[in-house]
Amino acid sequence: MLIIIAYEVHRGWFEDYRVVKLLKFSLALIPLLVIYIFTSLYVPIASSRGVEFIELSKPVDVNALKRFIPLMTAYTYAVDRLQIPTHRMYAKDSYVYFANGRSVYNWVVEPQGFWNEVTKPPRGFMFVYGDTYPPQVEVILRDTVWGLHNARFYVLFFDTLYRQIVLRVGLYYKPIMENNIKIVYNNELLILIPVMKWDRGLLHSIPIIHGYAVIHEDGSIEFVDAKKALVDPRFRSLPVVPEVIAREWVELRRFYVGFIDFYLYRNTYTVRDIGTNPQPYLSIDKDNKIWWVFVAEPPGEAYSAKYIMYVDPSNLRPSIYIYTLPTPMIGISRVESYIKQHYPMFDWSQLVVEEPTPILINDTLYWKVTVTTKDFRGLVLVALVNAKTGTVTSIDVTKWDTQTKGNLTAGTILQLISKPTPTKTEEETKLSIEDRIKQLEQLIQQIKDMLNQLEKELNELKRQLTQK
Repeated sequence: MLIIIAYEVHRGWFEDYRVVKLLKFSLALIPLLVIYIFTSLYVPIASSRGVEFIELSKPVDVNALKRFIPLMTAYTYAVDRLQIPTHRMYAKDSYVYFANGRSVYNWVVEPQGFWNEVTKPPRGFMFVYGDTYPPQVEVILRDTVWGLHNARFYVLFFDTLYRQIVLRVGLYYKPIMENNIKIVYNNELLILIPVMKWDRGLLHSIPIIHGYAVIHEDGSIEFVDAKKALVDPRFRSLPVVPEVIAREWVELRRFYVGFIDFYLYRNTYTVRDIGTNPQPYLSIDKDNKIWWVFVAEPPGEAYSAKYIMYVDPSNLRPSIYIYTLPTPMIGISRVESYIKQHYPMFDWSQLVVEEPTPILINDTLYWKVTVTTKDFRGLVLVALVNAKTGTVTSIDVTKWDTQTKGNLTAGTILQLISKPTPTKTEEETKLSIEDRIKQLEQLIQQIKDMLNQLEKELNELKRQLTQK
């Protein structure tokens, strides 16, 4: 009995001891958890200090009409010209760059389905120019070893392009597969994959461009350092700083206001994405220099444009050019409302608004937008919305006769839209009102005649029914 009592006492003491030890361990973890949470919240604040900000006195004069064909419309035109049943293209794999001042969308013709992916090679590239309507499509069909989605089967594993790039550049670096660029250089098809690294410190981490993996037709992979890419003729006019890194820099800028202002007061901005293609949009200025362009708005329920930001793709250092709008302007997230208000007769359930981008015309800021059908196959409008007044000026693409007027180009659109509208004289206005009155009177009479005819037909049917 004494042994049993002693055992119970010892067991109770041991269990209490374990509880105390567990409690002490838990209490010791609390400060570590607090430090971890605070550090996680502070790292973006510290990282934002590593991004250089250059204030602009006026916006960069970029010509957004140089790419008035939206990405998804370009994709549908490319797909409609693909005749290989075993292959396809992926919309998300497209990128845009400028060649000789013209915007170019590009895709790899990839094998479709698991069996085709491991047994068939990619069949070439598809290019669509974004500055002319109907879009100009170029197809180059030639077998290559690597695409973005095909694989090569070995005894124990499947080999992919991503794995090959990682083995070539190292595990510390990250290939940005979604920002791939397809070009033709010296009659060779090349895929250029940006590779990202990080500028890391005790409390900061900033993504920067490390270089590019150049994939040749024969499957060989060449690494080009970012600084060498700036002078490499294969990268001429291409955005060396890719879209993903430019977006990361702009997102870091949101934290520059400091810990309290960002987390407590929300005194910052947000980059809202409109349509299917997220910001930024690559644009070109009058000197043929390319820029990544962002439009930022206040967070929450405020929708006025606050900043226009530009990232120079040829500057490898983290830097952003910022133009602060001096007066309240309509934000791009509300541009769609002004387009719908201007065209209330359209069936907006079948239409979408794509890629609102800033453009300066006669020192006036506009948002360039493109309206397409919901399946993106039909281009309906190219419109400019005055950022200050909300006035809409547009070209109805559906009424453009390519047979008599030729293809619709960026230069033609700019000329037509920026042309001042002649004012009507009082007599012309009076005549147009009288003509409209006559049209309405004729329409009303036609409706009355139709109603009378329907009423006669209804009475005749009732009469036949009563006779039966």
